[in-house]
Amino acid sequence: MKDCPAAAFGCSCNRCVKPEPDLTALIRFNRATRTTAFLLILAAAVFGVLFGSLWNADRVQELVAHERNV
Repeated sequence: MKDCPAAAFGCSCNRCVKPEPDLTALIRFNRATRTTAFLLILAAAVFGVLFGSLWNADRVQELVAHERNV
């Protein structure tokens, strides 16, 4: 914490100096938020690949069925 400028004149109340904020809670919140965001992005990527592969398999099945009917 900073020294009070009035302490040079004998004041010891420290009302003129604001205490430094504790950033521990903010650091924890940022870490939790970042982790959650990464997990959501990872889940979206996994579901995107899964959906893409299922859609591609459906298209292949339609093409095979079309070739058999021709």
